[in-house]
Amino acid sequence: MTVVTIADDQRKVWDQFVTTNAHDGGLLQSWEWGNFQHSLGNKIIRLAALDKQSTIRATALVIKHELHFEYNYLYCPRGPILADGGASAVAEILQAIRDIGHQDKSFMIRLDPAWQEQQRGLLEKNELRPSDYQTQPKCNMVIDLTADETTLTAAMKQKTRYNINLAQRKGVTISVSDQPSEVELFWQLVKQTSERDKFKPHGKEHYVKMLELFGTARMLKLYLATFEGKTLAAALVSFFGDCATYLHGASASSYREVMAPYLLHWQIMQDAKKLGFHYYDLGGVNAKSYHNENWLGITRFKTGFGSVEPREYVGAYEQVLNPVVYSAYKFIKQIRG
Repeated sequence: MTVVTIADDQRKVWDQFVTTNAHDGGLLQSWEWGNFQHSLGNKIIRLAALDKQSTIRATALVIKHELHFEYNYLYCPRGPILADGGASAVAEILQAIRDIGHQDKSFMIRLDPAWQEQQRGLLEKNELRPSDYQTQPKCNMVIDLTADETTLTAAMKQKTRYNINLAQRKGVTISVSDQPSEVELFWQLVKQTSERDKFKPHGKEHYVKMLELFGTARMLKLYLATFEGKTLAAALVSFFGDCATYLHGASASSYREVMAPYLLHWQIMQDAKKLGFHYYDLGGVNAKSYHNENWLGITRFKTGFGSVEPREYVGAYEQVLNPVVYSAYKFIKQIRG
């Protein structure tokens, strides 16, 4: 097995492998996600493990995150991605990431592949250990869109169906855009949501860049729910591989009784189905292997859209390369909460 760096002219080959083999659609390992991270000022490395026939057996998009005082860590979001039978490539591609970490004086490597729970041994036997922090959700609510719409609505909880119908009766309307100029409406809702739910959002420019880059590639859409001329809910949704993915969302603190978010996500599901996507990933929820008290409400909301159990992944894993810096990093994260 040989690990190589993928050249800039290999986008088609890269994305074909990712979409064929990723268990979550593969957005965070896509070529365009690497370009987006590069636009944010992050160094990116695209690695591929090749067998003796030069066939790709595994890939990893690795992002270098710079911190203060010239410290950095390497992060492989929802990767590596393995082909069927590609488990033999894990050791080689992890060693390649480790080598880059030593070369760039990174204090740790972190990854959170979209692998099933029983695959965690592939990480643990290669010196990685579970992280105390999840960068991507460990458990996601994923709706299978291959059924007809009648079957999809029948699988919803009764309260979810009622709230969708209520929003329609109240006159909530849904619009769709891929224009960065529309981000201001989304940003105003993000500020309300972050203040209400007490979290720190990305800056406005982050969302603008997302729409500039992914919108041009027709991979991202901004959905807006409006009632009586007021924007009440919004969602940034990606379309890649076989999966539409809810990336970011926000809602107003007013008019919550008209249930705009319910109709918003039902419209996304309908659109994704019409476009030929097989799944809609609503993002993180509580499940058997992960629980967050702050997620009780959002879990109740998301799981109302289907009767399936959430997908449970292995979660975040790390390998420490510089124990002193890593300890300081963890201490600062604990202080910040």
